[in-house]
Amino acid sequence: MPMVTVEHLAGQLSAPQKAELAEELTQILLEIEGGGDTPFGRASSWVRFREVEQGDWFVGGTNDGTHVSASGLFLVEIYVPEGLLDQDRISQAHRATTDAIVHVTNAGNAPAASTSVWVQVFEWPDGRMGAGGNTSSLFRIAKRAGHPAEHPVLEFPRAYFAAKDRHYEAAGFPEKTSGRALDRY
Repeated sequence: MPMVTVEHLAGQLSAPQKAELAEELTQILLEIEGGGDTPFGRASSWVRFREVEQGDWFVGGTNDGTHVSASGLFLVEIYVPEGLLDQDRISQAHRATTDAIVHVTNAGNAPAASTSVWVQVFEWPDGRMGAGGNTSSLFRIAKRAGHPAEHPVLEFPRAYFAAKDRHYEAAGFPEKTSGRALDRY
């Protein structure tokens, strides 16, 4: 259930490039999240493009392109449920997202082609996302996506939330403190 925002300079991407990048990012993140390319997975995978005017984006104190790589200026923010991705999968998202931008912009494969492509992965705490007026949780989403309870993609989240529960309990946090898993699956 990735939510992705791609910020770029106005006019930097054509409509066909946006469509191609949106599809590539959707495929990449469905694979990394382990959600599968299903109607539910696609309906829950959003990519938004936000254009920034040339005069409003400064790198190295200037907005004249001095410090911009061949692929152009990109700030990609990826939002995922807390506890879903371990560090290896987060790093995979950084690499694959950058590679997709370099591919779509035809920037080539020079090492410096992507130095002004930044990818940030953010996690929203369990219970902080809602859809259709209902509070969502990582395990509710997994169940709705059709994952059986023993699916391997759920091993890390289970261990993550079990450790977090132990931490919260040791520190005396109340039972309904935000950040605990809302559901067990």
